[in-house]
Amino acid sequence: MESTLVIVNPYAAGGRAGRIWAQHEAEVYDKLGDVSVVVTHHVDELPNTLAQATDQGVRRVVSVGGDGTNHAVLNALMAHNATLPDDPVSYGIIPAGTGRDFARGSGLSLKPSEAIGRLADAMPRMIDVGHVAFDDKSEYFLNIADACIGNDVVQRVEAAGDRRPWTFLSASVQSLLRYQPEPVRITLDSELFYDDNAYIVVVANGTTFGYGMQIAPEARIDDGWFDVIVVEAMPRWEILLNLRLIYSGTHLSHPKVHTGRAKTVTIESDGRIIGMDLDGEPAEAHRMTFSVKPLALPMLW
Repeated sequence: MESTLVIVNPYAAGGRAGRIWAQHEAEVYDKLGDVSVVVTHHVDELPNTLAQATDQGVRRVVSVGGDGTNHAVLNALMAHNATLPDDPVSYGIIPAGTGRDFARGSGLSLKPSEAIGRLADAMPRMIDVGHVAFDDKSEYFLNIADACIGNDVVQRVEAAGDRRPWTFLSASVQSLLRYQPEPVRITLDSELFYDDNAYIVVVANGTTFGYGMQIAPEARIDDGWFDVIVVEAMPRWEILLNLRLIYSGTHLSHPKVHTGRAKTVTIESDGRIIGMDLDGEPAEAHRMTFSVKPLALPMLW
């Protein structure tokens, strides 16, 4: 078995990840063989950590944390693999955050012991990765990116001290009660798709966000396409009444929900700053361009 680097963010999900790691650390050493462990909360450390590990022969990286941890490790890993395209490092996850939505939407076990057991025999499977360029920055994302209200929801979740399964729903309702839909212009593969006010614009590689909301139920992580979902402005009572549909993925048939597929997506404002959410990490920009990177990451499955 190849050597494995395990990156632990004990602070993810308000400390939940640290508790899970303490409970299952012995299993990791027992089942994954040659293991080295790095405990970190600082994303700036990850590039050097990866470089040192790969110099020592590591070809598998596993993260223990939430979707935000996945996002940080992914960006360091994509940068690293770009320098060594013929010898890429594979990536695996032990879900330990609050939402765990990439794992949930991909059919991976949410139980740490089962996830560890799967990783023991896992083989790399190539999956797509999303990339976004905004203002003077760029980042990769593994699961879902969105613009408009998502940023507000994420900040409410991050402000919640003790996160529970209903934290995402509560934050979503609070945001919907206050948020004013914003004007956006959206192009899909250079063709105008939408130009009006919207509550949210979702650019999905995976299917699920917000602790089980199936926002893009038809998305696939290895088909080379984004699924794009736009929820247009509507009376507040109407969107609150239909919020439950997202959990079953039946919202796509709503007349004020627009869907499309594209390899490149551009979202522009009318000059104001738009909030953005990348795998649960908040950001903001005036203009953002998303592009899918087909089969760009060897994922341990």
